[in-house]
Amino acid sequence: MSRIPQIPVNPMYVPITPDMAKAWLEHCNPESNRVLSEVVCERYAKTMRKGEWKTTHQAIAFDSKGKLLDGQHRLNAIATSGVTVTMLVIPNCDPATFDVLDAGHRRQASQLVKIPHRIIVTAAARMLGVMYGMWEPVKLHEGFYDTQATTPDILRAVAAWPELGQHAPTASTVYRATRINQPTHLVVLAQAERSAYAHRIEEWKNGLTSGANMEPKDPRLLLRNRFVRDFTFLASSGGRKASYNLIAKAWNAWVLGKGMGTLKYSDSDGVVKIAGLENGPLELFQ
Repeated sequence: MSRIPQIPVNPMYVPITPDMAKAWLEHCNPESNRVLSEVVCERYAKTMRKGEWKTTHQAIAFDSKGKLLDGQHRLNAIATSGVTVTMLVIPNCDPATFDVLDAGHRRQASQLVKIPHRIIVTAAARMLGVMYGMWEPVKLHEGFYDTQATTPDILRAVAAWPELGQHAPTASTVYRATRINQPTHLVVLAQAERSAYAHRIEEWKNGLTSGANMEPKDPRLLLRNRFVRDFTFLASSGGRKASYNLIAKAWNAWVLGKGMGTLKYSDSDGVVKIAGLENGPLELFQ
């Protein structure tokens, strides 16, 4: 086991050797840190090997317990480059600043959620957080998506909705067969899991995926056809609300045993409440 290099008591510039970087990563890098980007590490390492890395104010930051808060990409680059690089090292940092550190490669919520399908999970969490008023203020983009939600906001929504991780594989499977938007579908599925019709989700998935043996007025068939026809719009930022409402309308009609002649949306629609769900979204979009 490698020896842990001493973390300075006060902020100071330290020549960090590859062995020091490896030891800090081995002993001080918490599992809660974001997912490592090999592309970023290699870009940094290449710059270091060429002797072009510039020493700046950007620091390797540790909290009061010696846990690494900021700098895992730079330390990985030092470790792989084989080059000693001088960097500012700051101890005793406040962990509350974790989500806003490292502005050059800003931490996104999807980098901190270490579960499968994390990108669609965090995108869906951003929508659910808005729909259920989990943070304020809300700044909507195209009427449905909060572009100003902070990383802690989104992580809180992910924690509040474990159904997102549960049904992300379903949204992904259906997308591969139908191109039905994954995040908006996942928002519907997560709410459906809390409804009186949660037991129908598997059958819903199987029908959408296969497209077989469905009557012309089956809402699942209409939904498949609608996304084939209008995929470009429904996959865009401006189509998020329409995408969600179309999926929600189709789900509601299907679980209630109602056939549909057409599946349509209107710009004046509010957010469609999921059938059998006692506590639906707030009336933020009416």
